[in-house]
Parts: sequence; C-alpha cells; structure tokens
Amino acid sequence: MSQELAQHIQQTLVRPDASVTEIEQFCEQCRTYGFQGAMISPLWLGVVKERLEGAPTILCTALGYPMGSMTALSKAFEVRDVIARGAQQIDFMPAVGYLKSGWYDAYRRDIAAVVDAAEGVPIKVMLEFGMLTEEEKRVAAELAVEAGATYLKNSSGWGQGGPATVDDIRLLASVARGRALIKASGGIRTAEQARAMLDAGAVLLGTSAGVQIVSGQAHAVKDQY
Repeated sequence: MSQELAQHIQQTLVRPDASVTEIEQFCEQCRTYGFQGAMISPLWLGVVKERLEGAPTILCTALGYPMGSMTALSKAFEVRDVIARGAQQIDFMPAVGYLKSGWYDAYRRDIAAVVDAAEGVPIKVMLEFGMLTEEEKRVAAELAVEAGATYLKNSSGWGQGGPATVDDIRLLASVARGRALIKASGGIRTAEQARAMLDAGAVLLGTSAGVQIVSGQAHAVKDQY
C-alpha cells in the first residue's frame, strides 16, 4: 500500500444516491488507508464527523456544483452552515456564467463572498476547465487567486467539469505561482495518474478510486469523480 499517495488523496463519495451504509463503509476506508481527506456531500457531515472522530482524516464537503449558479448570498449561507457542522475544507463551484459573459468582477466577487464567509477555513475553487477555453482557464484561475482562494481545482469531476490532465495542472501551477495550492480531480484512477498530477504541481488529489490507487488492487467504483 502506498501511504505516501494516501496522504495526498481526498477520498470522495458525493453521489446523490449514496446510502448511509455506503457512507459508513467509506469512513472505514478512510480510517484503514489513512486518506488525507474525506469528501462528502453536506447532508452526511454529521455521520462522517462521528465515524471519523479521532482519525487524522480531514472532513471536507463540496457546494454549488455541477451548476454553480446559485447566488453568492446563498453560497455564503451554506458555507457558514457546513462549517458549523464540522467541515474543515470546502470545495465550491463559482458562477461560470459570469466568466463566460466576461463579467470578471462579478465572477471574482462571487468567489470572494465564499472566501469571506469561510473566515479562514480553506476554500477550493472548482474551475470546471471542461467548460472553458485555454484563455478562460487562465483568467478563471487568476481571478480565483485574486479573490483569496486557498486552492485552485481544475474540475468538480462531475458534469462538464472534465477530467484532470497534466497540462491543466501545470497551467494552474503556472498561474498560481505559489499564491494558491493546486488540487487535481476528475478521472484519477491509477497510481501512475496520481503521481503524474503531483509531479505537475498538485498537492491534493480528489478521487473516488483512492482504495485502488493506494492498494494496487481492482475495486468497483460507482462514482465518476
């Protein structure tokens, strides 16, 4: 088992049809393999917090995807709610429609509202590169940095966000220039892919295939993340 890789993996179960039994099994995986983080939907925060009590795994949740189109006020409210429920890191999707419209100030403000509401809790911005041109990718990443994002993330791994690629992670690293950290997500299924993302500049990996990555064994993965 690759403990070194496990320390970079935020094991993920965000399928809307996940049952409490699957969530409990997920928590056992996080304990057994020592994953850096457990990424789950907000409604399961209470269950996962209880199940992972005493474990070093960070409690993470994701908001606002795969659309990113709720208002900044509603996003900020949800951020405060999940922090009160125990979330230690938050991944969220900004208003991509603003970016595509050239409304860059509005896009930046949307991100900044979430960062401000988090009051220091790390925020990862899911930039949904699968929807963007190469120029838009650079603009989106720069605006997220300016808005105070802790991490830049290429994709939610759902919808049109697209898979992680080495080129996209390198692009994020080149824009961030140490001002933000990088998380790769989407389609990471093997140890080789995981190491390639880390070599390209990522420090965290979002995947539902963490067990097969660190164990080298085949496991059924229902989640597309």
